[in-house]
Amino acid sequence: MLIKKVSVVIVNYNVKDLILTSLRTLYKFNASENVEVIVVDNHSADDSCLAIKKEFPQVILLENKYNAGFPKGNNQGFEIATGDYIFMLNPDTEFTENSIDRMLNYLDNHPEAMLLAPKLMNTDGSLQQSTWRYPSITSVFCESFYLRPFLKKKNYQDKNFDEIFEGETFSGAALFFRKELLDNIGTLDETMFWIEDVEFCWRANHHHFKCLYFPETRIIHHIGQSAKKNYNISISNQVYNKVKFFRKHHSKFATFIIVCISLALVFSKIIVFGLLSPFKRIYYLKLKAYIYTIPRVFNPPNGIT
Repeated sequence: MLIKKVSVVIVNYNVKDLILTSLRTLYKFNASENVEVIVVDNHSADDSCLAIKKEFPQVILLENKYNAGFPKGNNQGFEIATGDYIFMLNPDTEFTENSIDRMLNYLDNHPEAMLLAPKLMNTDGSLQQSTWRYPSITSVFCESFYLRPFLKKKNYQDKNFDEIFEGETFSGAALFFRKELLDNIGTLDETMFWIEDVEFCWRANHHHFKCLYFPETRIIHHIGQSAKKNYNISISNQVYNKVKFFRKHHSKFATFIIVCISLALVFSKIIVFGLLSPFKRIYYLKLKAYIYTIPRVFNPPNGIT
């Protein structure tokens, strides 16, 4: 019998159907006696909390009175977690096998490893990109203007995704790590959003902890469902939090270049969606979101706005 206890921390915001599927498959495929599940709900308006209480009374449910955001919500869960291991998990994930047990067994038998990132799959069963080398000026530029052929190195296209390898950064949709990692590097940076997982992995690696891409198990990630709820938040945070990351970990000159790239991206999107906005409402909403983003590139706010 497994003797270590795992604390699964899930932050939920208005994705009731998805989190119920995630919880059902979690308990179906994993040894529940080894797992405590903590759900932090960010003031959902879709009756998520009522549904979770009804179907999963064993879940520890924290109900925020406002949308505290993904980093803060996770940190709230980390604070009350009792497990030796923490599994930071998105609500739009789905288990198809005993992923928790497999990762727990691996870390139990490999004390040199600190963090595992399971293989993530898209809804259609294809491989989801979930590990990257650190952001650079070049990679931010190429990502902004869809120059994907120049992102092969950044996206680990030189690696075999069916084999375990050390990586620099991973998707926060599913990160399994020893709780002691938090004592060494701290929790998620609550001033960041949409890049807090990359920044967390940056600190783990710069403290010389071994962080591994772990394809020995796979989890489905129905990516981006929460993002569709509010384009102002999702689009603006994806843009200006890159500025915040470079401001924290790079030089002033590098940060200035990222600001310039971000503004070029924003104004190009405004032109495109401005032309398309009369044809579909989604284009109009994205146009508004990019206009909303402009002042935030110059003066990125803390947290979610």
